[in-house]
This record gives sequence, C-alpha cells and structure tokens, in this order.
Amino acid sequence: MKLNLKLVSIVIFLIIGLFVFLNISNTITFETAFLSLKASVGFFILFCVILSSIATLLFLISMNSTLKLSKNDFKRQLENSKLNHELESSKISQLEEKIKTLEEALKIATKK
Repeated sequence: MKLNLKLVSIVIFLIIGLFVFLNISNTITFETAFLSLKASVGFFILFCVILSSIATLLFLISMNSTLKLSKNDFKRQLENSKLNHELESSKISQLEEKIKTLEEALKIATKK
C-alpha cells in the first residue's frame, strides 16, 4: 500500500513539474497603482505547489503528534482501569475474609 502511495505521489510531482516546465515561458503581469510586476506562470505554479506542500507537511506533523498524544492517553486510561479493577478485587477479597471470620466467630459464639 505504501509503495502504491509513493508511486502515485511521484507521478503527481512529475505531472506538476511537466506543467511548470510547459508554462515557464508564459508570463503574467501584475499591475497596481504603484508598480508593475511580470512573473512566469510556471514559477507561480511552482511557488503555489511548494507552499501547499509545506502546509500539508505541517498539517501531517500536527496530526501525528495529536495521534501520539491520544495513544498515550488511551494507554494511561487502560492502566488506570486495570489498577482500579485490582483495587476493587482486593477490597472484595478483604470483605469476604472478614465475612468468613465473622461467620466463624458467630458459630463459636452460638455453640457456647
């Protein structure tokens, strides 16, 4: 699966590169009241691709860190629930022992 995703991503980058190369000679003029800029369409596309790639990487890094945090939280909750279960079972066993000793004491007291 990862190999397929890598191949698809390489093909997409090659298509973008080809599109940039084909549009390198086309120019766009940005005119405002104070200045006039000429820019290549290919470089403009390349700039947009670089910015979107950086944004995607930052998003994936943030998602990965939140997933790690949620995994750690899940592990802590699991450990806490196991600890609570052990404490409850030890309390139950202590109460059962107390009941047994009280029953034995009651039997001894009724025999006399």
